[in-house]
Amino acid sequence: MKQFSLSIFALTFLVIATQARSTEPETTPELRDQAAKRMVENHPNFLAIYTKGLVCNSCGIGLRVHIGKLDGVDKSQLAKSVELDVEKQLVLVAFELDVAIDVDGVREAIYNAGYDPVHYYLWTEMGGFTQTVYPVSEK
Repeated sequence: MKQFSLSIFALTFLVIATQARSTEPETTPELRDQAAKRMVENHPNFLAIYTKGLVCNSCGIGLRVHIGKLDGVDKSQLAKSVELDVEKQLVLVAFELDVAIDVDGVREAIYNAGYDPVHYYLWTEMGGFTQTVYPVSEK
């Protein structure tokens, strides 16, 4: 009986949590862009990527593994080189200052982790904040 009561409690908690989450306003592209700008502004070695399918912090495990294998990723910055903003579906990657940012390598790493990178954000000293759409994957 005790186990049955715990099961009912757990199921009730799950339903309440799901309902609460579904009433949260969906992130708009404008809010996502603003968050990405804050992430990369004045950090020319950071790359922010809008990543469809990123829905929980557990997603970070696979992303960190795949992105961490890339040359030039600075594992001393952020949380093991990758920071997540799940609400806005953003992945932030830090690169070493003297290394070119591997935009295509990050794209492939995200695909290999099972997610869909839509576009990326960069900050350059000359151009400021830019957003670039990734081409549609053939995978």
